[in-house]
Amino acid sequence: MKQPPLKKWLLAACISASFATAQAAKVEFFDEIDTGPTPLTMEQHRYLAFGEVMFDFYRHATFDAINQLLVNQQLALFDEETDYAELLLGDLYVTYGLPESAETIFNRLLKKDILSHTRAQTWLHKAALHYREGNLAEAAMILDDKKVEGLEPEDEARRKLMLANILMAEGDFTGALDYLNGVAIETNEGRYATYNMGVALIRGGHEKEGLELLNSLLNLSATNDQALALRDRAALAAGLTQLRSDQLEGAQLSLRQVRSDGPFSEDALLALGLTNYRAGAVKRALPLWLEAVSRNSSHPSVQEALMLAPRAYEELGGMPQALAGYKYAASQYREALKDLQRAIENIGEPGWAENLLPDDVNEVGFLPANSEDLAQGGELSYLYKLFSSNAFAQRFQHYRQIHQIKTMIEHWERALPALEETYQIQQQTLSRNLPSVRKQISQHQKKQEQVMLASDKLSTAIPNYVDMSSPGDVANAEQAIMWKKVDAMAHQFGRLPDSTHDNALRLRRVRGLLLWDIAHQSIEQREKQIQAATELEEESRILAERVAAVSMQIRDATLRTRDDLGQRLAQQRSRIADIKRMSEETLAALEQSMQADALALLRANQKKLADQLAEAHLAVARLQDTSVSSDTKQRTGS
Repeated sequence: MKQPPLKKWLLAACISASFATAQAAKVEFFDEIDTGPTPLTMEQHRYLAFGEVMFDFYRHATFDAINQLLVNQQLALFDEETDYAELLLGDLYVTYGLPESAETIFNRLLKKDILSHTRAQTWLHKAALHYREGNLAEAAMILDDKKVEGLEPEDEARRKLMLANILMAEGDFTGALDYLNGVAIETNEGRYATYNMGVALIRGGHEKEGLELLNSLLNLSATNDQALALRDRAALAAGLTQLRSDQLEGAQLSLRQVRSDGPFSEDALLALGLTNYRAGAVKRALPLWLEAVSRNSSHPSVQEALMLAPRAYEELGGMPQALAGYKYAASQYREALKDLQRAIENIGEPGWAENLLPDDVNEVGFLPANSEDLAQGGELSYLYKLFSSNAFAQRFQHYRQIHQIKTMIEHWERALPALEETYQIQQQTLSRNLPSVRKQISQHQKKQEQVMLASDKLSTAIPNYVDMSSPGDVANAEQAIMWKKVDAMAHQFGRLPDSTHDNALRLRRVRGLLLWDIAHQSIEQREKQIQAATELEEESRILAERVAAVSMQIRDATLRTRDDLGQRLAQQRSRIADIKRMSEETLAALEQSMQADALALLRANQKKLADQLAEAHLAVARLQDTSVSSDTKQRTGS
């Protein structure tokens, strides 16, 4: 192999040193980039994205969960092959009132070869969709089929409850009981199903069986407000049933289990007073009705008690107390009529439905509405039947969801000008800077290629063995400088002053010692040279990758200046306007429908109160006439 001269090694060293400053700057910048751990796989990305969806799902943010799923579908993270995401999207569509979209997903899943557990869940969701839409026959055919076998315990309880409700609606109470017995009564679902079954049996003429179910709820321990309220309601229903059948003792035992501070305490006080009154214990009924009279005067049971309390006084001979009671009842009825009129006027104003929306868009519960303003004016007491209606609750839920869509559209509408302005600024910045950036990267690319060629040349020039024919090639920097001087003196020794024999011997000794020193460290120096050449080659390769990455970014930026994003943003403005208009029209129609129902209920209450007020005035007039007649008879007799 040809021996590399000293100047080749020095040339390579100079070339590498000439780019040291430029490379140092670039390496310092790029070394700040953390390459990080191994990139996530597609399944890991899906797992994280689905976790975000489930977070929104469990905090009842169904709208956000749907958006997350649809966005991930557009990103090709979820598709028709991700069965779990498809099943959840179908369930959310059902919740959001989109049955056609939900059924499309369910039918697509059922045609696929999916796990038996997922298939059973899909059939259950489809049955729930038919159940919610009122197609009870279709729902029952699915729920009572083997295709829903293998469900989780919670889903199995849900299946049995739906079947029990369907059979109750058909009047098959025996069949409903068979399914109901398979649901644990200690759960919330079991409690509600037992209550509904008990009431259905009573209405169907099976009073004894219905009372047994209602009484079974009274013996259960309740630890939360929901369970306590349901137990109070069961006790009230059992007491009223026994009161209608003249089972006065049983009615009293049931009604006394209603909490005095619960939501059904006014109804229980009224009914408990009636049981004593029918038993002939008017003195026992009077304190109960007086306690009811001291409660909220807008409650229907309290309004009934307003007339019953003075009637009890009248039967006990307390005419002054009875007259005062009837007058007090008349004044309370007048105030209630004023509250009703204010409620009617309030409901007739635009924006009434929007005022019902809670501050938290994800709020759930028995009454997911802003009830504070209604309660202050007494309006809520008259609309409780309306809010407890399933049809009204569904419309109000749709109103909330569409209002949420409208709010999101308005947010997009406000953000669109900023997006358009940002896009214009980006286009201008890219158009202004791209030419100079392309020129600079072209220059850097040429320099990088030169460095790579020099590093390759240097690596090739290093011999595979230690060659002492050119000592400077295997010496370190200090030894190479010394050797150059000594070798030059040896070649010019005869022409130099004092070129004596003694000096020639001294020069030969120095030259020999230097050669020995170079040879002694030659193997170590050669390894260092190989290592330095390898590092230079690796840095050149890394620099080439970074230049290529920057070039790719420049190409992407160039393509960005030619895209149609500006045109698509302009098109979104008209689309947003159309969606906003449709949502406003839908909200107005829903509000009008809810207003009509609320006004009809309030006017019915208004008529009832007017009749009660007239009855109170007649009672006052009757007692006053009786009092005048008694005074006249007393004066005549005297």
